[in-house]
Amino acid sequence: MNQDGIDVYRTNQVMGASPGQLVLLLYDHVIRCLGNEDMRGASKGLVELMGSLDLDYQEVSGRLFSLYEYSLDLVKKSEYEQASKVLTEMRQMWATAIGRMANQEEQVPENKEPASVRS
Repeated sequence: MNQDGIDVYRTNQVMGASPGQLVLLLYDHVIRCLGNEDMRGASKGLVELMGSLDLDYQEVSGRLFSLYEYSLDLVKKSEYEQASKVLTEMRQMWATAIGRMANQEEQVPENKEPASVRS
């Protein structure tokens, strides 16, 4: 496949992704950069992950921020393998959470009125 085809595929993948899937794509990008020992790309991706946190949920976002900050520190020290382990595990947890949410949504019938609304 030529580069133009790859770019179109990636654009379509991003444009059709849910917010959760976008986070997974970002994890994939960072992990790929770590595998290539691309400090700049991994750092940019980690900064994006940090910026995507919803600070209204401080307990969770604060912990995630700390893990991203730790990973960024590892990248700056060229400890790509350790950073990759941390982020691969985080990616797996995120994928599991998205999968569970999707399963819950499938179990709720669409356009079903709550019992209290029915006559």
